[in-house]
Amino acid sequence: MFNTQRLKESKELPKFLSVIIDQGFMSITTLLTTVVLARTYSKSSYADLVLLFSITLFILGFQSAIISKPYAINLNDFTDKKSDSYFQFNILLKILFTAGIVLLFPLLYYFSYDGWDSSKFFLFLAYIIAHSSYFFVRETLLSERKTKQNLVYGLVCSFFLITTLVVILYFKLQDIRIFLITATVVYSIIALFYGIQHFRRSQWVRDQSKDFWKINWKVGKWLLGSNFLFHVSSSIYPWLLLYITVKDDVATFGVLMSIASLVNPVLTALSSYLLPVFVRMNRDYGRVNSAVNQWTLIFSGMGALLVAIGYFLGQYIITLFFGVKYDGLGFLVVYPFIVQAINISFQPFKIALNAVKRTDVNFWILIPRSMISVGLGYILISKFGISGVFYTMMVENLFYQTFYYVLYKRIITPKLAHE
Repeated sequence: MFNTQRLKESKELPKFLSVIIDQGFMSITTLLTTVVLARTYSKSSYADLVLLFSITLFILGFQSAIISKPYAINLNDFTDKKSDSYFQFNILLKILFTAGIVLLFPLLYYFSYDGWDSSKFFLFLAYIIAHSSYFFVRETLLSERKTKQNLVYGLVCSFFLITTLVVILYFKLQDIRIFLITATVVYSIIALFYGIQHFRRSQWVRDQSKDFWKINWKVGKWLLGSNFLFHVSSSIYPWLLLYITVKDDVATFGVLMSIASLVNPVLTALSSYLLPVFVRMNRDYGRVNSAVNQWTLIFSGMGALLVAIGYFLGQYIITLFFGVKYDGLGFLVVYPFIVQAINISFQPFKIALNAVKRTDVNFWILIPRSMISVGLGYILISKFGISGVFYTMMVENLFYQTFYYVLYKRIITPKLAHE
């Protein structure tokens, strides 16, 4: 079982609690964002935001794959002096990545929205840049185990966003720019403050840039490919709904997934917290396997609780938070909870394989998963509408997670036999 006594007696408890508190506030902020914006705006306007948030997460995934996760995985391999130079390299890489966003976004905007609106374009672009910069800071702090500083930034961000949402709800403000501008400013100020604070942390060493890039790319290439395939398999659904059914279904899909995804910030934080913990024991496969077994029980319990909430309270929660325009969804409300439960339960296996630098595994499994998502998704959505989305998601998630477990066993079991 999970050794809570050991956790209490170690220095890990404050860090663990900081992560949980931070992600608790992030979950609340995420929920309120969905509730307030979905209730206040029309389905058509909210559908535009769902597409924007989908693009934002798509870009953030690429950033994590090529910068943040390789940093977390490799940081333990460096001495203090070299780790400072590695940190500075990742700062530079983030700046270059932001320039890439500026070049890529016009194409994403063209395929996502009808017509050209310059003010909307630049606002959406600014939001994406600010969002990715803020989460670069968060993931860097978690990689360095600076959970207290991360908590402070998270609480400041949550306070201003929640305050803005309360104002929007109270005055029934219909302009979507109000929330996006506020979020952009808050994200930007925190990222800028962090950047100024750490600008002189180390001297940039040009001679090491190629070596650092090779180190990042060694694990990042698989994460990058995996991220692209993951978003093909998970983020394709709003666009399939947009082109096959009607725009209102995109809004309904966004509402359903937002309720079931309340645990995602907690899941992301736990993954970020556990990755460096697993990395520190990645030469002792017995300890890795024991930790995976312990954490699987915890994650599976979270998944079972989520399904129970969806079955008994799903429709009530949606109607209460989002109003009668999302009423009468029937058993449809349970499907996203089942999808999330499947995803949650298998997370420790994925974290462990990343910790032992087997990031290639995720890439190879995601190839057939993405094919299932697009091919089966098109067929089932055409036949069952929005229900077809969740039928497809359950099939591809079960396929993906089952194969992850099987490959984990095939990789770890021989290692255990030799210890």
